[in-house]
Amino acid sequence: MTSVLAIETSTPACSVALRMGDTVISRYCEEPRSHTKLVMSMVDKVLGQASIKAADLHGLAVTLGPGSFTGLRIGFATVQGLAFGLDLPVVAVSTLQVMAQTAVRKQGLEVGEIIMPILDARMGEFNCGCYRLESNGDCRALMQDQLLTAEKALQLINQYQPHAVVGEGGQLEMPHLIDLYPDALDLVDIADAKFAQGLAQPIDSIELIYLRGTDSWQKRKRIRAS
Repeated sequence: MTSVLAIETSTPACSVALRMGDTVISRYCEEPRSHTKLVMSMVDKVLGQASIKAADLHGLAVTLGPGSFTGLRIGFATVQGLAFGLDLPVVAVSTLQVMAQTAVRKQGLEVGEIIMPILDARMGEFNCGCYRLESNGDCRALMQDQLLTAEKALQLINQYQPHAVVGEGGQLEMPHLIDLYPDALDLVDIADAKFAQGLAQPIDSIELIYLRGTDSWQKRKRIRAS
């Protein structure tokens, strides 16, 4: 029986999920700026509830972005440490794809319906994705995840006419936006299928996807410090 541990920390939500065959154990918490202290505690709790050790795992899963620079690095560093220490393969999934899959589970969407996940990237820009629910239950990308201005994000919504827009809109005026963050509970399901297809990778071949360059992040840090 394959055991896969998924870690998701790319937004204000922090979550961990463990799948062992048909059994899934998960933890989810929305405590911004607390991911560092929360994530390993969550890992220990799901492993303890399953009565297994980290050495019993067969694989790991993590979101590779877009999302919070700090949040992404916390999750990736945690998975990186486990992957190197235990010599485990990793499945990396778009944060926005996981958000779409979380929306499917929570909103009861139907096959063929389109979901547009959005994350506020600050500085008047938004990380946007567009996914369609397929008959096998997977969310298929209709375009590459993109970093867009508010105007272009609204144009994209008008173009695709999604059945659900989910995430955080910030200053984007979206009255029907569904407040929702990605959940490791859905990441572990995506990862389990990819492991079965032989799509796991060594951790050193995976790179985070910020969409916006890290130079902008460093600039924001300097501005806040001044």
